[in-house]
Amino acid sequence: MDTLALRLAAAGGRIDDLPAAQLVAAGFTLLQRSAPLVRLLSGRVSALLLPPGPAAVVALAASDGRAAVLLPSTRSDADLATWCADLGVGAVFTTKGLRPRVPSTLSVVLLDQVPRSAMVLTPDGREQIVDLGSHTGLTIEGETDLPGRDEECLVLPAPPRKTLTHRNLLAHDRTTEAGGIWDHPDAVVLSHLVIPLLAGRTIQTASFA
Repeated sequence: MDTLALRLAAAGGRIDDLPAAQLVAAGFTLLQRSAPLVRLLSGRVSALLLPPGPAAVVALAASDGRAAVLLPSTRSDADLATWCADLGVGAVFTTKGLRPRVPSTLSVVLLDQVPRSAMVLTPDGREQIVDLGSHTGLTIEGETDLPGRDEECLVLPAPPRKTLTHRNLLAHDRTTEAGGIWDHPDAVVLSHLVIPLLAGRTIQTASFA
């Protein structure tokens, strides 16, 4: 298990009443059942404009195989548009409430209804509702002490821009190379979601309100 998504599923953490493994399975299902999304992300990166919560885990899993850019909602629309263009974003995972902040030229994946369903919307008006609720359970087998792939996993785009590999994230002790992320102004999804779930904790989203 040398990827972030698989390790999140294996750690046994939960968000409210949802097991992280169920959310990871929903993300993999989204990628498997949406040919338009696969085409949108081919040769490009994904982006997340989401608060810490279940939708973010689904989006991370659906970004499997490519880097995911963590767009901070605290930044200006102009900054978000610039980063999406500079980094080659193919689609943005977000919610209906945050959708107006996504550049109109980009496709979006709305995750308000996870883990039941998602909606893929393209700038030309096409839409696809993807059922995520009937996927089979995710069976986790393998070693959980692997160092992680040395491939891009997450990008913190705001200066100072940081690109984190699966290896960085799975060795998230503050004394390691990944320790630098804790000082980044936009590391909230990492510090409030990814790192606790990797430790197998239960997260209450009410604490983020």
